[in-house]
Amino acid sequence: MGDDDSGEAGELQMISDWLKSPGKGFSQLLFGLGVWGIALGIINLVWGAVVMGKRKVIWAGWLTMGKLWDEPYTDFEGISASFRPYSDTVFMAMGVVALLWGAHGINQRFEGGFRGWLRGLASDSIWTSLVSSEGKGGWTMTFSAWCLLAGFGFYLWWGLAYWGWVDIGVYAVTAPLLAFGFGLRYAAYAEAAESADASD
Repeated sequence: MGDDDSGEAGELQMISDWLKSPGKGFSQLLFGLGVWGIALGIINLVWGAVVMGKRKVIWAGWLTMGKLWDEPYTDFEGISASFRPYSDTVFMAMGVVALLWGAHGINQRFEGGFRGWLRGLASDSIWTSLVSSEGKGGWTMTFSAWCLLAGFGFYLWWGLAYWGWVDIGVYAVTAPLLAFGFGLRYAAYAEAAESADASD
């Protein structure tokens, strides 16, 4: 019985430590999802995220596919008339929590904290890989960079041109491009680390 108690205490401590300081990748994912969620929430409140000035998302219905609310969309009748206190507030709160938790993890895990992470983004090898395959990661990093640029670029273009920020079709194009982009990026870093270890 004593071993079971110590095992459970160890697991609880591990979960507690992870919640206090999530890993680098997870923190960056949370931060990105938080920024995206807050941006979508603001767009939905101010203009409507489905059809500009005409339709908006009811997050409780859209995210749960009709389980918590029958309709995923409603007519947009201005900010105050279309505001859904539970749906919009909870969605925005989820975005803020993800953003803050991600920023906290980034601050804990990266050298130089959050500012160091931002500086690292600006000088990341992914930017030079857009124009050259000679840098760190070679062609794998170049394909990664172009997949990421195409994914983010397509989503922004589609959202601005057709005002379809929550269109399932745009997600069907954007998600695979981003998945391949991030996957190839980590593969390029793994290849570079292996070749560095082999040369030592």
